[in-house]
Amino acid sequence: MGSTVKTINDAIHGHFRIDGVREELLKTPEMNKLSHIKQLGLAHLVFPGAHHTRFEHSLGVSHVAGMMSDSLGLNADETDAVSVAALLHDVGHGPYSHTLEHILHERGGMDHMSITEGIILGDYDVLREGEASSFQDRKTVPEILERHGIDPKEVASLIRGPDARGSERNLLSWSEGSSNFVEDDKTMAHLVHGPIDCDQIDYLLRDSHFTGVKHGVIDHRRLIMCLERHGGDISVEEGGLPALEGMLVARGLMYSAVYFHRVTRVTEVMLSRAVERSEESIPDSLDLQRRVDAEIWHVLHEAGDFARDMIRRLKYRQLLKVCLSRRRQELSEQDINLLTDLASDSDKRRDFEDQIARRAGLDAGYVAIDVPNIKLLLAEPRMSQVDIRIIGDDGRTRWLREHTPIAEALRNRQVSQAVFYVMTLPGFEDKVRKVSEDLLFT
Repeated sequence: MGSTVKTINDAIHGHFRIDGVREELLKTPEMNKLSHIKQLGLAHLVFPGAHHTRFEHSLGVSHVAGMMSDSLGLNADETDAVSVAALLHDVGHGPYSHTLEHILHERGGMDHMSITEGIILGDYDVLREGEASSFQDRKTVPEILERHGIDPKEVASLIRGPDARGSERNLLSWSEGSSNFVEDDKTMAHLVHGPIDCDQIDYLLRDSHFTGVKHGVIDHRRLIMCLERHGGDISVEEGGLPALEGMLVARGLMYSAVYFHRVTRVTEVMLSRAVERSEESIPDSLDLQRRVDAEIWHVLHEAGDFARDMIRRLKYRQLLKVCLSRRRQELSEQDINLLTDLASDSDKRRDFEDQIARRAGLDAGYVAIDVPNIKLLLAEPRMSQVDIRIIGDDGRTRWLREHTPIAEALRNRQVSQAVFYVMTLPGFEDKVRKVSEDLLFT
């Protein structure tokens, strides 16, 4: 089968080539939609350079997946499967990625992993009503994969990850009966989602570059050179230990400095509240999930006074202000239980927000309670994944924690000092803080 080659000039990885099945996938609406979805949502309001998209990230992840596959000695078919899974791993993201995902999911939509799986298996179409007329002889993602001899179920399962293999959601059956099923398939899945995977290598490098926060600069080439297979897991030769330690520390610092930056949280909360409080005036969740960032702004501009005001404030960077926050150690068990309830029950949270606003003389919506992580940021989930096998110079295999205290330090490290925030309009900070403390903590 003939194929064309596309040369990518990437800000992070330089020049590399995309050909065959991946080059054909680049032409699909599923991939091109990602060009209009920012990788870091509204973080450019805090870090002015952070305008990079899910599209360029996906290209970079696929390139890194190829490098990792070569280092581990995967054969051509395995490398193709991993590189394709890496390219498609984000196709299920909707507008503003994770910022709106939980709201749209709660309102009857799907999480991005389910949509990704649906796209790969042909059960979900990203096109909105009336858009299909723009495409002549369109080939779906599963049709392209099958034409190149790749099983869509295989790709979907690699993206879902090795921990999902026993679940009903896992549809992989491609290598059953093969003596290499457990080890080879698990290794491939770990390349896409694991303690050391192509996704986080690219996002650390890319997010660091475009935000200007240098914490994410890692020695990824050295780390990739030192990878080995070990019983289906990915292990690291002892010579790569400094590069691995650097990546784990970089990840923790980037979460603190960028992903959980408090002003980044303010912008995300403002956008999510505009959507959440316009439920009666905006399209349903499945329609919204098929849109891109710019289309959400138009929807919200037409949705009513509150949503329009939030969008206008974001447009001109007239942001809400944090007036109250707490560290984990400042909270009683009762406080933790209440905040956990508010984080998991949006109706209850809105009721508290509106009570505070009313007592402070504000309209509903102009007080927001934010618990960035339902676990109260005791640990960012991926930060706990530090049990990685190290192959010593003596040939013995040990866990990372036996080599370095950094592993345990990262396990215990909080990714943010504050575990919850109250935000409100500038000028109302004192009133809202006093009311919030009365209502939440007395």
